[in-house]
Amino acid sequence: MSGPEARRAPQQVRGPTRVLVVDDSPVIRLLLEDVLSAVGYEVWAAEDGASALAIMASRRPDVVLTDLNMPRMDGFALLSEIRARPAFADVPVMIVSSEDAESKIARGRAAGVAGWIVKPFEPAELIEALWRLDI
Repeated sequence: MSGPEARRAPQQVRGPTRVLVVDDSPVIRLLLEDVLSAVGYEVWAAEDGASALAIMASRRPDVVLTDLNMPRMDGFALLSEIRARPAFADVPVMIVSSEDAESKIARGRAAGVAGWIVKPFEPAELIEALWRLDI
């Protein structure tokens, strides 16, 4: 899906509506925020796992999109913290990373990630992955 189909009106959002984006790159955070908000998602952004957990202390996202390599707390540590907290254990976590080593993807699967998007990606690929989440 590309072009106009990737830019659905907010009332046509399917799947999760509150997305927490976690990435240490301001450019990637802005890109993800723009892509997701353009199709109607409510987007919160954090620069690393520790900041994401601070946001989650007062808000519950429907899904978390996280990079792997970040300062203070990386994506795998964030995933582990989310799974360890009963209030958030069922929140789907998707990895959005330039990492595509099979060992890391396997580690993510074993830890319960809901999906893996490799950067760079097409916006439609991300939106479709969110729509496929069964939440």
